[in-house]
Amino acid sequence: MTVTDKRGAQEHEAPARDNAPEAQPPPQGDGSAPAPPAKPEDAPRHEEPETPPRKMRPGPFRLMILIGAVILVGLAAWGISTRSANTRQTQQVANQAAATRVDVVTPEQGPSSIQLDLPGQTQAYTQAPIYAQTNGYLKKWDFDIGAPVKTGDLLAEIETPQVDQQLDQARATLKQAQAALDLSRVTYVRDQDLFKTHVIAAQDLDNAAGDFRVKQATVGADEAAVRSLEALENFKLVRAPFEGIVTARNTDIGALVVSGSGSPLFIVAKNAPLRVYVNVPESMAPYVHEGVKAELTFGSFPNRKFPGNVVSTAGAIDPNSRTLLTEIQIPNTTGELFPGAYAMVRLQTAGSPNGLVVPATALLFRAEGPAVAVVGPDNQVQIRKVTVRRDLGNKLELEGIGPQDRIIVTPGDGISDGTKVEINAPQGSGHKVADKS
Repeated sequence: MTVTDKRGAQEHEAPARDNAPEAQPPPQGDGSAPAPPAKPEDAPRHEEPETPPRKMRPGPFRLMILIGAVILVGLAAWGISTRSANTRQTQQVANQAAATRVDVVTPEQGPSSIQLDLPGQTQAYTQAPIYAQTNGYLKKWDFDIGAPVKTGDLLAEIETPQVDQQLDQARATLKQAQAALDLSRVTYVRDQDLFKTHVIAAQDLDNAAGDFRVKQATVGADEAAVRSLEALENFKLVRAPFEGIVTARNTDIGALVVSGSGSPLFIVAKNAPLRVYVNVPESMAPYVHEGVKAELTFGSFPNRKFPGNVVSTAGAIDPNSRTLLTEIQIPNTTGELFPGAYAMVRLQTAGSPNGLVVPATALLFRAEGPAVAVVGPDNQVQIRKVTVRRDLGNKLELEGIGPQDRIIVTPGDGISDGTKVEINAPQGSGHKVADKS
């Protein structure tokens, strides 16, 4: 107990002692000492009603406790108020973050015709490397690169001394065989007459007949050998197989020529018309067929367009590139276009006016397949699965959307069903931006 508490207790006990009655002496009948004479103040008095004890006044300790309690209550109230304010601020930030601002478009009507731009490379309509079919030395050549030739024109001549000797020998062998055949024929005819007169036996006639047939076969073999060498002799003259242009010459006068060496002497190409092969994407393959018009542009002719036509397709999708190989022909009657040139091909394919087209950036790639983010009337996002009918480059023709749908132009990968968004005001030209909020 503190000094202050003791002092308060003493002050409380002092009035109690003043009001307490004095102790009475014991009775004297038992021989005890007589009681002292009663003082005047000891005379019997009329007892006054007892007053209730006074309440204890709060001391400094209780005051401090009270002040501390008030401070604690104030701190608690201030903390609750601050926390509520922070909660409201956090909720506002969350609401602002939840309401993502987006640009939306409504689908456009599909075009009546679609232009498909594809890269390609020109090729000669016909191109053939000219090889040597005999051995020898080049005697002369008559056409150099870039020279136009007609079918059968003599390109070069080859000297073949070894083949010439082999041909002379084969011809001499053939003459020997023919002489032996003539003798065998005469002998066979004579033996037939002798056999009829019973001069010779049948065995002799059979021997003569067999010898005659052998001589006939020998002559046939020698004639074949002569024809083979004559063919080699004809290959001494290298001729153009078709009308075109000499695009390469890989030999010169005096050069050794070996049959089957793998190096062509000349390359002849036919440049009118020209072929161009392009790879059409699988989504556009059904719309590309024989007769589709094409326009070709070349870097060497920046302000000109060359017409062409689709003449054939592969009829099958390449499983590796998922494309359809398509052949286009260009007349090239003037011969100003060359094989091997890079070209940009524009195909005019049929469109689908009833189709719906959106920007290519609107497409989402999900595990379930392609989809788009559609903003509903309550400005909440709906992820909708779609089917890509045609890839038009920066636009896509889709199935699974409506003409009045509000589609987010560039949805993020994290967007999901139920996301709250706010639609930006339309900016610039292009797709119509629909804001129904």
